This record gives sequence, C-alpha cells and structure tokens, in this order.
Amino acid sequence: MRRRIQESLQYPLAARRRGLKGTVHLEILIKPNGAISAVSVTSSSSHWLLDEAALEAVRSLAPQPFPSGLMPRPLRVRLPVVFDLQ
Repeated sequence: MRRRIQESLQYPLAARRRGLKGTVHLEILIKPNGAISAVSVTSSSSHWLLDEAALEAVRSLAPQPFPSGLMPRPLRVRLPVVFDLQ
C-alpha cells in the first residue's frame, strides 16, 4: 500500500515553489475487495496543499486484491505520507 501511494503521489507545484514539506498521517479504510472505502487525515502536515495531495493519491488508487494467503476482510490502515524536497 505504501509503495502504491508513493507511486501515485504528486508533489504540488505550488508547494514545491514555496518550499513546503511535511508528513501527513492518513487513516485508510479498505473493503474486502481491495477498494478504498474512505481516507482521512489523522495528523496534518500543517500545509493544506500537502494534505490534499496525500488524500488525492490514495483516492486515485485502483482496487487491489488481497495477497494470496490473506483472508479478504475490511481493514483500517494508518500510514504516514512524507513530502520532502530533495
């Protein structure tokens, strides 16, 4: 999940120009079919642009089936999304 979010994440150009960085902590609810049912910010980066970019990255993910060997079930996942200018 973390890798998929990082791959879909787009650092907002306005945030880059302003040198904004931070970490957004998200709570993600996943349905048994692997689709995202909800996502919310549990701890803000202090920058609206970064928080929204993190939410959009998760919302844009296509459903992904559970790995074999894991019983499909509703899941609640908490993940940090880091925005860092390098």
